[in-house]
Amino acid sequence: MRRVCVVCEGQTEETFVRDVLAPAFAPLDIFLIGETIETSVGHKGGALSYERVRKHLRNTLRQNSAPVVTTLIDLYRLDSGFPEYATAQAATTLEQKLTILTNAMHADLVALTQCSAARFIPYIQPYEFEALLFSDVDGLTGIETGWARANAALRTVRDNASSPEHINARPETKPAAHLERELSHPNYRKQRHGSIAASAIGLERIERECHFFAGWLNQLRALAS
Repeated sequence: MRRVCVVCEGQTEETFVRDVLAPAFAPLDIFLIGETIETSVGHKGGALSYERVRKHLRNTLRQNSAPVVTTLIDLYRLDSGFPEYATAQAATTLEQKLTILTNAMHADLVALTQCSAARFIPYIQPYEFEALLFSDVDGLTGIETGWARANAALRTVRDNASSPEHINARPETKPAAHLERELSHPNYRKQRHGSIAASAIGLERIERECHFFAGWLNQLRALAS
């Protein structure tokens, strides 16, 4: 079995790895293990400065327990300390931004740890985890009885973007902001609903709608060979 450590943005992503991704990869003999970066004593996730990310990745890559290390962190409010951040901000397309950031991050960590280049697979999710949930608005709003009334509003958000991953990064219109504003009775709670919604939608549908996410999973699947 191939062990892969997934360093996550927060606890929601770690739960998503455990409950949704890990079971899907187990038949490939790939064992995904999510972990969250400690940001202060007793607290994990959020406010991920590159200094913290880099230190955590350095320590993880220096261990032998996980032959491959990858990341699942948000492009939204990405710390400006990430290598080539300014260059990426000036890029004209989302694909260019992500390529610049992940290539720079890969080069930095490989140089720092002197690990094999194949051991580190950096991934940054545009623009945040909640984008994946816009892959199927019906599936999302179907998990709670009170959410049906939000279907039309959320479908409009999805239809106005070229893909779920292009729903933008402004604080008031980022993916999570739409969910927090529209979903009530009960209110959307990231840690409670994130993995439940992703499971209801299914990875096949998410990958069909989310090109960058699908590309990352295909990189991980390739480890099986």
